[in-house]
Amino acid sequence: MARCIEDDTGDPQFYSSNPASWSLGYLAPEYVRQGVVSPSIDIFAYGVVLLEVLSGQTPITKPNEKGEGSVWLSEKIKSILQSEDADELREWMDSALGENYSFDAAVTLANLARACVEEDPSLRPSAGEAVEKLSRLVQELPEAEDVLMCESSSKPLVKAPANSL
Repeated sequence: MARCIEDDTGDPQFYSSNPASWSLGYLAPEYVRQGVVSPSIDIFAYGVVLLEVLSGQTPITKPNEKGEGSVWLSEKIKSILQSEDADELREWMDSALGENYSFDAAVTLANLARACVEEDPSLRPSAGEAVEKLSRLVQELPEAEDVLMCESSSKPLVKAPANSL
């Protein structure tokens, strides 16, 4: 995965030599700090994937030109949801979605993702609980929203051949 992003950086060594590599954004804090392996580290990674889907952003964005620090999606969603500012959440959402989504469903999904990236692993939902919440969310959506197809604003990892359509 790290090789896929290297092409987009001016310094190909940035992500491989920087201790805050973007791929660390998937790793649960207890694994990074103590090497603890448990099912809850997979729940953390799943939460990060949900955040990527919602925002269209990578798990960690590199520091900007002013040298201001990296932004971790798992931390950004916490601050957005704590602020309870609906406009901030709308702005954070992937612009490729446009207005073609249920904002209430997005808030529910963001809260599930937030729960999955809890610092304390005992506060994260189990895989069964996450599936149950997602199933309920899908059942609550109107039929027109059950199938929502749009392109993500994220760069695809694999490009389809032009003649495949």
